[in-house]
Amino acid sequence: MTMFGEQLKKLREQRKLSVNQLAMYAGVSAAAISRIENGHRGVPKPATIKKLAEALKIPYEQLMDIAGYMRAGEIREKPPGYRTICDIADELDAGELWLFDAEKWDCLSREDILNLEQYFHFLVAEAKKRKP
Repeated sequence: MTMFGEQLKKLREQRKLSVNQLAMYAGVSAAAISRIENGHRGVPKPATIKKLAEALKIPYEQLMDIAGYMRAGEIREKPPGYRTICDIADELDAGELWLFDAEKWDCLSREDILNLEQYFHFLVAEAKKRKP
């Protein structure tokens, strides 16, 4: 469980809300909230944090601070230690690959993207097998 996930769960439980209730009030899927609370998903984007803060009836800034986006009134673009796929690609000197060209994704259907995700999971599993 991540620190943010732990804190979100604590805040939700203090308000005596189930995951499904918070999901309904925030307009965020119950699965997403569960993944955040259980540490299977990282810190959500500020837009999601805003929805969660409103549903929990706490100041947005408080939840942004817990998420690591904010310190002493300063808002960060992303929390420390948070890396996007583009950050990783840049570190591997692969940021110029067509995979990261958003215009190429416009023609793909939802089914195409789900197939890509399935293939990605396969590649990750194979890569993990190769690591000592």
